[in-house]
Amino acid sequence: MATLLRFIAAAVLLTLVSTVDKSNFKTCQQSGFCRRHRSIKPGESPYLLLTDTVIVTEEGIFGDVLNEINRVFFTLEIYPLKDNTLRLKINEKNPIKQRFEEPYALTGDGQSETFAVIDRSSDGFTVKFGKIRAIIKAKPLKIDVYNGKELVVSTNARGLLKFEHYRNKPESDVQPAEGEDHGNAPPLQEEDASDGLWEESFKGHSDSKPHGPASVGMDISFINSKHVYGIPEHADSFSLKETTSTEPYRLYNLDVFEYELDNPMALYGSVPVMISHTPHQSAAVFWHNAAETWVDIKKLPDSNVVSSITGFFSGGDSDPPQVSTHWFSESGIIDLFIMLGPRPMDVFRQYGALTGYNNLPPLFSLGYHQCRWNYNDEEDVHQVHENFDNHDLPMDVLWLDIEHTDGKRYFTWDHNKFSHPLEMTANLTARGRKLVTIVDVHIKRDTNYFFYKENRDRDLFVHTKDGTEFDGWCWPGSSSYLDLTNPETRNHYSDTFMLDRYKGSTLDTFIWNDMNEPSVFNGPEVTMQKDNIHPGLGVEHREIHNVYGMLFHQGTYEGLLRRSDGRLRPFILTRAHYAGTQRSSSVWDRGQYCRVGSPTYI
Repeated sequence: MATLLRFIAAAVLLTLVSTVDKSNFKTCQQSGFCRRHRSIKPGESPYLLLTDTVIVTEEGIFGDVLNEINRVFFTLEIYPLKDNTLRLKINEKNPIKQRFEEPYALTGDGQSETFAVIDRSSDGFTVKFGKIRAIIKAKPLKIDVYNGKELVVSTNARGLLKFEHYRNKPESDVQPAEGEDHGNAPPLQEEDASDGLWEESFKGHSDSKPHGPASVGMDISFINSKHVYGIPEHADSFSLKETTSTEPYRLYNLDVFEYELDNPMALYGSVPVMISHTPHQSAAVFWHNAAETWVDIKKLPDSNVVSSITGFFSGGDSDPPQVSTHWFSESGIIDLFIMLGPRPMDVFRQYGALTGYNNLPPLFSLGYHQCRWNYNDEEDVHQVHENFDNHDLPMDVLWLDIEHTDGKRYFTWDHNKFSHPLEMTANLTARGRKLVTIVDVHIKRDTNYFFYKENRDRDLFVHTKDGTEFDGWCWPGSSSYLDLTNPETRNHYSDTFMLDRYKGSTLDTFIWNDMNEPSVFNGPEVTMQKDNIHPGLGVEHREIHNVYGMLFHQGTYEGLLRRSDGRLRPFILTRAHYAGTQRSSSVWDRGQYCRVGSPTYI
């Protein structure tokens, strides 16, 4: 008991005396696209729906949108889906390079619902399906979504829509005069060409942007709402706070050691889902984008709010209160799911239908997990195992951290300290216990290490922007990182959990995936350079950053499932996560407490 109390005291003391080094992480002011989106003035939206281009099919509604300032064209897609869900997509119409659309979070695109288009005119049209109505206004583009007679969600009500198109870098900073040929790049009339459009630096790290600024953003208002919830992961209040005088909430998976409470800064995971609940209506939105994302929140009172009729600020007393949220991501497209409940459980069902549901966990995983950094050797494991029984304490799982490996080479064992892993595991399982070992995403660069050599020989690692294998620094020292956008990489990684490859493991060995944001000790913001290339999809890391950790633990899940021929439910714990993580892994977020000796974490 005295030892346990010392562990708890150490964790509490660490929490009290430690604060995160904020200088390691960007503020909005240090992020070019965040500055640009926050500087947009409400009520001046230049985006116009060209109603004469609108086409209606059985699947949905499609039309062109014009930015009247720079004359760039976009496409609008509207998909009415079953179970009170509406999907909106905005993309470039003729990009110089295809925009990335995140393919991993969704289990499907949702089932199409029968709908009708009514009240069609040059000013817009209305889409009806079931009790849902979406009123699309053409100028400026704005979409109001009703459940029955009640206005629930409004998009671009404040006119903050902004979609930065891909462009070729000009040969000089001089912009062509009016009437001259602009090539593929329309003039930067609404942007400051020096505002980090082509390159940004942070703490000595340079981030190149070969296709220029590519961010997307839009405001989304929850009508008759006073509170919004969600967008995990943040160490903040359940009801999300206004950010009009603070930093926006940030969604960008980062290894933030000793993070602070009551702070909107990014942490290990990002799930871009926000929920509103009122006495009469629950609703949610899923901002389907895996790039770095910021979210501003503004709570508007009963008067001087955004008018549901005009779309912009009004001084009338008849307009309802609302929470206006402003979402902006560094790249990708606008892909928004609006889930209209109307009850809380309906919203969660609708979200689950899009991104999947939790699998039933194995029974042992609901019990007591014993973990610390670190068990010294097999004798140490044996003593802990025995003493839990001697003191009649329940314990279902014992965890091994990075020191059990051969020099932090995952899928291996320290030859001296853990030389008999099968016997050690058998001693645990003889009393109904399981073993969890760690597998991290960084791979030690050592040609004598089988897993590194196999992936290097197949060219399955992330590349730098120059095409060489990326070399980052993490627990093993010099490390390479798997290109998880490549199906061959994921299959090879999953196959490594087979018992004849992960020697010393058994069907009672389960896995935790740590450091999979990914954590790169010598990288910008302790993570990977955004302009690194994932050859599998041919995309920059900035496009898929928030989904990277999920791809890793999904590969782990497939590996554990495969090794038992699909007979045994896997158990995996992950630190980094994204929308859809619930399909394959549980999540934890306080790794630093384990590392000072906390008796457990779940």
